Amino acid sequence: EATRAYLSRIEKLDPGLGAYQHVAAERAVATARAMDQLLANGVDLGPLMGVPVAVKDLFAVEGMPTTAGSKLEVSDIIGDEGSFIKRLKKAGCVILGKTKTVEFALGITGVSTPRGTPWNPWDAGTQRLPGGSSSGPAVAVAAGLCAWAVGSDTGGSVRVPAALCGVFGLKTTFGLWPTDGVFPLAPNLDTIGLLTKSAVDAALVFGALRGRNAARPAHLAGIRFGRSEGYFFQNIEPTV
Repeated sequence: EATRAYLSRIEKLDPGLGAYQHVAAERAVATARAMDQLLANGVDLGPLMGVPVAVKDLFAVEGMPTTAGSKLEVSDIIGDEGSFIKRLKKAGCVILGKTKTVEFALGITGVSTPRGTPWNPWDAGTQRLPGGSSSGPAVAVAAGLCAWAVGSDTGGSVRVPAALCGVFGLKTTFGLWPTDGVFPLAPNLDTIGLLTKSAVDAALVFGALRGRNAARPAHLAGIRFGRSEGYFFQNIEPTV
């Protein structure tokens, strides 16, 4: 039911938002049915079992096309499905489809000429920048077109669209998750990241994928924060 609800929302809203590059509806429903059957037979794969997710179109997923935001053929560069996607499947996630990315993940605004720029859902009347390069994942999460999404971050490609679309972006430590089966932008910098509705969701997903309990919220009582005034506006030209 959860998978069908997300697919219905995608069908209604995504023609205007353009977050998805490919929707694997039949495959997603089949996976969800399989998860229900496993649960009925007493098999529990953990907190992500049956959760509908979206994957940035840089990742190879068996049975789905991968464009890396381009109209060029890139499958030979990406290779077969990698270990992170296999990790998602092992956790029981339902992959709804592939979400758009800036071509070759090289672009911070989210603008894409080859495949189209997703519409930031916070303004229905004017197309605002979604941020990039994980533009599709951020828009999908913000618009409720998936429970959470997988992105990648080399120089801000999870953090920027998360900020512009008002969701939570987690850029993980380099090397934490291997990037085999992912289009390479800068192999010595590329990281896999998560886009979620909240920090609590990110902690839950991160913990589940790492085989650990979710991190508990920190106690902030007694902590003081300083705010610098005018820091970014010092010693720059008045026109700027």
